[in-house]
Amino acid sequence: MVNKSGKFAGTALTASLAAALVFTTATGGYSQQPAAQPKAAIPNFPIPDNFAGVAGSAAEVARIAGLCGPNRNAADGYAPAPATPGQTKAPIVKGTQGYAVETVAKIERPWGMAFLPNGRMLVSFRNGGMRLVDAKGVVGEPIANVPQMVMPRLGSGMYGVITDKDFAKNRTIYFAYHTRMAADPAAMGRVSSAKLSADEKSLTDVKVLREGVDIQPRAILQGRDGKLYIFSGDVTDTGANTQNMTSQLGKVLRINTDGTVPADNPFNARADVNPAIWANGYRDIHSAAVNPRTGEVWAVENVPRGGDEIDIYRKGKNYGFGVISYGRQNNGAYINGGKTAQDGMEQPLYYWNPSIAPSGMMFYTGSKFPGWRGNLFVGGMSGMQVSRLVMDGEKVVGEEKLLMDRCQRIKVIDQGPDGNIYILTDQMPPLDNEILRLVPARTPPEPKQAPAGAPIPTPQPGPGERPAPARGGAAAPAAPAPGRGPVPAPAAAVNITPAELAAGQAAFAKVCAGCHGPQGQGNFGPAIASRTDVTEITRVIVSGQGAMPPFGSDSISNADRDAVAKFIGTLRR
Repeated sequence: MVNKSGKFAGTALTASLAAALVFTTATGGYSQQPAAQPKAAIPNFPIPDNFAGVAGSAAEVARIAGLCGPNRNAADGYAPAPATPGQTKAPIVKGTQGYAVETVAKIERPWGMAFLPNGRMLVSFRNGGMRLVDAKGVVGEPIANVPQMVMPRLGSGMYGVITDKDFAKNRTIYFAYHTRMAADPAAMGRVSSAKLSADEKSLTDVKVLREGVDIQPRAILQGRDGKLYIFSGDVTDTGANTQNMTSQLGKVLRINTDGTVPADNPFNARADVNPAIWANGYRDIHSAAVNPRTGEVWAVENVPRGGDEIDIYRKGKNYGFGVISYGRQNNGAYINGGKTAQDGMEQPLYYWNPSIAPSGMMFYTGSKFPGWRGNLFVGGMSGMQVSRLVMDGEKVVGEEKLLMDRCQRIKVIDQGPDGNIYILTDQMPPLDNEILRLVPARTPPEPKQAPAGAPIPTPQPGPGERPAPARGGAAAPAAPAPGRGPVPAPAAAVNITPAELAAGQAAFAKVCAGCHGPQGQGNFGPAIASRTDVTEITRVIVSGQGAMPPFGSDSISNADRDAVAKFIGTLRR
């Protein structure tokens, strides 16, 4: 028997989940950490000649680097063989559909967007809150009665928002978020419903439909069947919880709009499986869409380093993350030895190497762009692109890279009621974001070229990263050699013995680097390099703070805990 949080009644947060929560200081957010991996040398995959990278060709890689700086995945040559022809690297096509790009509005850093019947956009923001934006770009005041996010960070904050399919009649919206309220024992993921007031200024009748410490509801979707599909991530390097069928992390959850579990969910008859689970075995999904032709649920998945994929999430299926993957861990180590296929686990419909960090997905069904009708569009964050995929049923037969010369991370892409295409960017600093609109034009935009002799610009940093110095500026920190872990600064900022340095370096690589980056510069978690408040770091690890639960000796020894707290202070800032 389960309660609405999806946890089995009478149980508490399990020791395995507590041990999986990674130290993120007092941020109000958390990430999950996979089990320890064998200390094998991290493989190196140099790029081949004529490397197409994320841009589709060597020439485009060079052009975009001249405009935007080298892509963060520019040196990743990992390219595992596909299971089937056409599963990756579809032929690059050059479309003739004309379009122009308009800037509708400037906004703070968003997460989700939903269109109202009147054409206004309801936008949710990472740091909390929602606003309405009209077609002229007028940004409204914050909508009242939206749950407040407590110390939002990368692993915690406001996520997506959608309207009910009968919104015009019932004014119902659904939204997802992850934070720690005052009465919460730890950070909780929640999916809620509410009514948008007739004057569109506030929410009423706010109800929590599903909640739990083991829910990271990074995306939500209402299917053609009217059910809510919740994409609860397991944002780890190797899938700590994706194959654990009592946990809601790394699962697609399917619920009714009142929060109850549908009678036809695939695992209702099994006492050892959470009944809300529809499918399992994925890592991190930011966007999903209903295929207008088949009615099935499609989604795009972020894998740590390469192997981003498109899947069709079918009833009771296992999509394999943690066991099979076309990607690697963030530090370059294999996931489960580099295994890419196993009986009983689904293959991706399509995947990318190197990563584009997909976020934003839509099937275009309008009439404004007849050359794109029936195409699938996927936004790329680290890939800084809109990928237009030409489909033949469930097979990608062509790919066009759009908007790359704008040098912007793409967070959301959707078709508006007017048939135009709307895009939300995902830039740093947070106030540098835009709502873009693609409108018909006679021809596509001319590709931009960097002026001859211009310096290579600084690339856009990813989540938690500090901006790199521009070419000609201060040298960037040295990258760790394969298999060697993070590189400490020449002189330690804290009092640390050689033995502690070695132990701290090993412990950091094992339990911290996947979230905070190999140099502590930030990745999925915040930057922590050069912190010298050893006592406070140790206290947070031992006692927990914000969304961080106590991090016991079952997951890190006392000696390693003390050593890693000191080691963090030796990393270059």
